[in-house]
Amino acid sequence: MTDEHATDATWVPGSCRLPTAERPVRVAEFDSFFAEAVRWFDRPSAEHLRLHLTGTEAVERAARDLSARESACCSFFTFQITRDGPDAVTMEVRVPAAHVGILDALTERMRPRGASAPAPDGSWLRSGRLAAEAGVNPQTLRYYERRGLLSAPRRSPGGHRLYPVESVTRLRIIKTAQRLGFTLDEVADLLSAGHRRGGLPERATAKLAEVERRLVDLTAVRDTLRAAVAAGCDDLVACAGNSCCPLPFPHA
Repeated sequence: MTDEHATDATWVPGSCRLPTAERPVRVAEFDSFFAEAVRWFDRPSAEHLRLHLTGTEAVERAARDLSARESACCSFFTFQITRDGPDAVTMEVRVPAAHVGILDALTERMRPRGASAPAPDGSWLRSGRLAAEAGVNPQTLRYYERRGLLSAPRRSPGGHRLYPVESVTRLRIIKTAQRLGFTLDEVADLLSAGHRRGGLPERATAKLAEVERRLVDLTAVRDTLRAAVAAGCDDLVACAGNSCCPLPFPHA
């Protein structure tokens, strides 16, 4: 197949380096993977397909194995596998603009099999699904709303809380920034600055300086504790009256 829009033919491109006899086997592997592992998918851009997978270790292994083998025979594919939580794995598939037709065909191949579907209610996710995709507790969503980190959801006709699909990315940003040592107030500033551009370098530089200062302090604490262990300190009262004790008691 060439890079044409097609729903009734294989998405494997004519440039594929797999032997012809092996191509149906590879297609069958992907079909099985789509049917068993894909919860839903979205298409952020013409060159980008995002598959939201169940989060079992077996599914993650299968995703990594299939993507590695497909990249080896069709080098224009770029795959990225990310574990987003205990029950959520994302598989990103990207192609250059010249091969958008291949990605169209791959997307359409999933639809008739029922392997996945776009997010419910168009581009909206219920709170439980959003929490699962982002790897957070559902109560965290309401807390982030109160802190102004997450926009208040809309309500479905049935009263369900609905968040835009982009909230998954926002939650990942928040979690990543927290792992880097930013407080939630600082994360809010970062997210706000992101719309203006240029805020991250200054804030990252300031955070780096803070972390380096803390490292100096922690290194001094570590060295003091090592000295206390080596000196055999076993009683704080006795140590406090001993001028040779390595513990930093203030002396008059």
